Amino acid sequence: MTKINIIGRGNVASHLMKAFLGIATVNAVNPHTLENIDADADFTLICVTDSAIKEVAGKLPGLKGILAHTSGTTSIDIFSGLENISGKYGVFYPMQTFSKKSPLDYSRIPFFIEGKDCATEKSLCGLARMISNNVETADSEKREALHVAAVFSCNFVNHLFALADSYMSDHGLSFSAMLPLIEETIGKLHNLSPKDAQTGPAVRKDHMIIDSHLSSLEKYPEMKNIYKTITDSIISTYGNERN
Repeated sequence: MTKINIIGRGNVASHLMKAFLGIATVNAVNPHTLENIDADADFTLICVTDSAIKEVAGKLPGLKGILAHTSGTTSIDIFSGLENISGKYGVFYPMQTFSKKSPLDYSRIPFFIEGKDCATEKSLCGLARMISNNVETADSEKREALHVAAVFSCNFVNHLFALADSYMSDHGLSFSAMLPLIEETIGKLHNLSPKDAQTGPAVRKDHMIIDSHLSSLEKYPEMKNIYKTITDSIISTYGNERN
């Protein structure tokens, strides 16, 4: 079986260990000590914060297999110049939001791969295809763009959910009332572009409703500022298209 070192103790490391369980020999490695790392493993995946990747890589023993990090924003070049690293290295980026207690269908996760050379890239793609049906190559510039877009599509959206949850709680309402609306909003994106799917008072330029909402948010200055910023962006984006 393929042998994989997974260095890290966070969400990404935890899910990759689950994903490869039973189809590869997985060795969990403490990123601080590296004491039980298998130097003969076919692959070594560094699953730590971006700021720690180079430090961890610099402490690795000589590895026979391929080394890769799992970051969307860190360049492949972070491994260049490290005397203990051979030429077999790359990037193994799973574009997904990971929480330890939230199960995932790994076969649907998009993996974006980059290798120092064609052979390394092909091997990393093969590793990704062991668990996913959605594998592509992407250089560091494209991964950076993907990660920025992912922050907008996931992290920012979830923060808006959290603000809505807090606001509803203050008014004696349950956020669960939003779930059918959220599910329909996401579901439409399988058939419509996000721009075509846009609805709401801002795209209609319904200033009476917008002003009423802003008035309701007087006691929530952070939410009011966000509401106004996004509303202005929607109005600017659509111009006269929906008139």
